[in-house]
Amino acid sequence: MDIKESAIILLGLIIIVVIYYFLDKAINKNRKPKHFQQPNFFQEESKPKRQATPQSLQAYERLTILMERIDLPKLLSRVQPISNLKQDYANFLIQNIEQEYDFNLSQQLYVSEESWALITTAKNTVIQEILKTSLKNDVVDADGLRMKLLSKSENNTVVDLAKTRLRKEVSEMI
Repeated sequence: MDIKESAIILLGLIIIVVIYYFLDKAINKNRKPKHFQQPNFFQEESKPKRQATPQSLQAYERLTILMERIDLPKLLSRVQPISNLKQDYANFLIQNIEQEYDFNLSQQLYVSEESWALITTAKNTVIQEILKTSLKNDVVDADGLRMKLLSKSENNTVVDLAKTRLRKEVSEMI
């Protein structure tokens, strides 16, 4: 097994762990025992609403832009091949995604853990898709890789899910 296949397997395991975390959290949230006290009908029970500060709104905006920038069709239209070799182009795309992610790393302070986990999963899913496609035998050069990645649309579901989650959190704050 070479390094590329190991990287794909590792990314797949990371995605499985994150999905398990979300499912486990959702299931356990519904199983929590209710309080044994009589309900107080005069006091409305609700979670304290998170405050929409300029910094938090800017963080949501930047993370939404991050999700837009790593969305494969937009990434491929923005980042042109640097050589004819498919592996060079794949590495260049991944490097671009990692730089975008690293640039926005500090924004995790302003969003929920679930949103940040979805953003990280979306990033890893896009990287995994690039790696997996670059290993296919029918992809011979950078343009072939680009065309094959453009033809795939199902890989953006996690990116779309992350964008939806970010929008939902902002609407709850406002």
